[in-house]
Amino acid sequence: MELFLPSILVIIFAALVIMILIPNFSPLIIVILSAVLLTASTYQHFQFFWNEYQQSTWQTNLKIFAPGIIIAAVFLYIFVVGGSYIASGTLPQMPAMELPPASTATNSVTSAINNSMNVISNATSSVANSITNSGSAVANTLGLNAGSNNNAKRNNKNNNSIFGASNNTANKGPTTSALAII
Repeated sequence: MELFLPSILVIIFAALVIMILIPNFSPLIIVILSAVLLTASTYQHFQFFWNEYQQSTWQTNLKIFAPGIIIAAVFLYIFVVGGSYIASGTLPQMPAMELPPASTATNSVTSAINNSMNVISNATSSVANSITNSGSAVANTLGLNAGSNNNAKRNNKNNNSIFGASNNTANKGPTTSALAII
């Protein structure tokens, strides 16, 4: 009876804390508390059982088998999961991502991000075009581009590739990818 009642009281107290206090904490506080409690309990466990760990030597010879056991377990998992997909005849598919149109972006943060992305995209396009045009002007001055219109070809290529798609009006708005900025 000496150990039974205190254990029951600790379990009831823990249940009350879990049901009443923990749901009111933010996820950050819960992560911090769990990390602190895990560290404290691990420290206390090793302090309490240190002698038993020092005297336990039967598993020392098994250490050399640990990497092989882990590698075998990983391969077994891969083969079982792969086999289940092959046996079922279907592979898992990623669900289609549906993004809202740009006209529904009411969030001011989203608007600010989109505006800054557009400014950066326009600035990089302007700088790239300026460099290309100045390079072409220098090449024309030196007589390296005898009659060819390489600048127009490069700009057309840049506008049609995935890296130069920032000039394409279909890619403006909150769905502009990071590749479109490059």
